[in-house]
Amino acid sequence: MRKHDSYIFVTQDKLADFARYNIGLADILNIDLDDIPELEPDVFDFENDYPMSLDDLKSALENFRDEDTDVYEFLLNWWYPTLLYFYDSLCLDEVMGPDADLVGTLDVPDLPVTEEDLIATIFNVIGRSVHTPSFPTNAASLARVLDIESMIEMIDNFNEDRDLPVDRRRYTNPQKIAFINHWNNDLMLEDAPEHTRRMFRKFTDELAEEKVFDAVKIKAYCLYGGNSVYPCDYAESAKLLEILWKDFSFGYAADTLGYIYYYGRLADGKPDYEKAFFYFTVASAYNITEARYKLADMFLNGYYVAPNPPLAYQTYIKLYNETRYYFEEGDYGCDFADCALRMERVLSLMPVQCVHKYKILLEAAYAIDKRIRYDKEIGDDSVAATIREKLARTKQEVMGFPTFNYGSRTQRLGNNNTTEPIEEFVNSFKTSYSMSVKRSGNRFKVTLTRMPQVFGGKVQLSLSTQPWVDFTGLVSKFDLTVDAGENTQFLDFLIDKKGGKCEFDSLTVSDPIEYSDLTSFSFYDHGRLVCMFTADRVFFNKPKDESEDS
Repeated sequence: MRKHDSYIFVTQDKLADFARYNIGLADILNIDLDDIPELEPDVFDFENDYPMSLDDLKSALENFRDEDTDVYEFLLNWWYPTLLYFYDSLCLDEVMGPDADLVGTLDVPDLPVTEEDLIATIFNVIGRSVHTPSFPTNAASLARVLDIESMIEMIDNFNEDRDLPVDRRRYTNPQKIAFINHWNNDLMLEDAPEHTRRMFRKFTDELAEEKVFDAVKIKAYCLYGGNSVYPCDYAESAKLLEILWKDFSFGYAADTLGYIYYYGRLADGKPDYEKAFFYFTVASAYNITEARYKLADMFLNGYYVAPNPPLAYQTYIKLYNETRYYFEEGDYGCDFADCALRMERVLSLMPVQCVHKYKILLEAAYAIDKRIRYDKEIGDDSVAATIREKLARTKQEVMGFPTFNYGSRTQRLGNNNTTEPIEEFVNSFKTSYSMSVKRSGNRFKVTLTRMPQVFGGKVQLSLSTQPWVDFTGLVSKFDLTVDAGENTQFLDFLIDKKGGKCEFDSLTVSDPIEYSDLTSFSFYDHGRLVCMFTADRVFFNKPKDESEDS
């Protein structure tokens, strides 16, 4: 587009007409819409400011509706010019702040008290829509992508009810939905004024009666256990949850129904496992983790179905691996702690898995602490207490367990309990790793460092647990020290010929002599052996939880 190189004088009357969209930018420039040039904001010279009123905004909305304005014209002829050129002169900076770029992201009053509140609300509703990636920029009808009628109704209601108290005014459904979503937090509701709680319940009841999804969902979960506005009513909650999964395909509602029947919340604590199994099955079809592990619980215990521990165990393993991946990706609110706890339950059936069980419990404790800190859920304190109790009991078992030197970083090799942390570190992500080897006397310090999957990208952290010293954390580096000997010549070669450095992408761990304390570590880069050593013990250098750095 061509640059405009002269000042453009805009009278106050023209500015008022622009505010009402009686004219657009093309009319002010006296050119066709498609010829609107790129302009500098200070090219306009205004006779006087003109504070845009609520009635002006209503006139603009009515003109968009009546003229069936398309999106292209709206953006080019009014919306962008308003923000880029006329924002201060229309005194919108006094309504929404000095930065027009923030329109669409601003916090606005949940219910407008003044004209300025409603102007800010409508501008931000439009701004959020315009900033949405799916918002069209072509000749689509504006009325099809913006609820103009609802905005006009907001203004009409406000003008007619402005002399009434805020809680007695009329509001549109979008306003009610925005209000109940904003206040759908019991910590906020507990401290809110009584009229706010009253309006929260009034709007939620009205919208739920109309089967508006947000309201049905909010009311169902408020009644599920109760909060500061709704007393607990599992029966009414169950009715609403039925609507959610049947009418809206909201799978989590079926999962919650499963919990209601599993714990007998409609029958004085007497479980209805048949219904619980049905609803958990429905929720599992939506791939909801909670429902999947509850079904596994039912197969493990034989609730409603014949006991099938192998099926339950396989499900637990799959869910443990899935949720561990999500956790390592930074989703601390996932169900990793719950799935790890179920793995521990199965491992408890096998005494030889005592150390592995302890490791899993350390992971569960770490995960639940993260979830409580970053994304706490109802019941997390109870889960945390269960994990701590199991940890304390299992710790007593492992302290005297053979091949496990509790409290020491030096561990004998030749067993999976010692080698698993090293294997897990390398196998967590399919990427490249660097190895750095340094010799100090009769020992080698070996440092394994994960490299970013994309050049210049962020290095991914993986969960690492050393049960012998009660460490669990997210790391990108793994340090260990081994004794020098006849089976570590390759490390000397690496130092002499390669400066003690190499890259690898896979690791093979094997015990060359059955029932001995020896373990061999072989490192490969695209199938080519780049380093190997065999040792009978390893010293694990103190790791660092790198997630605490972010």
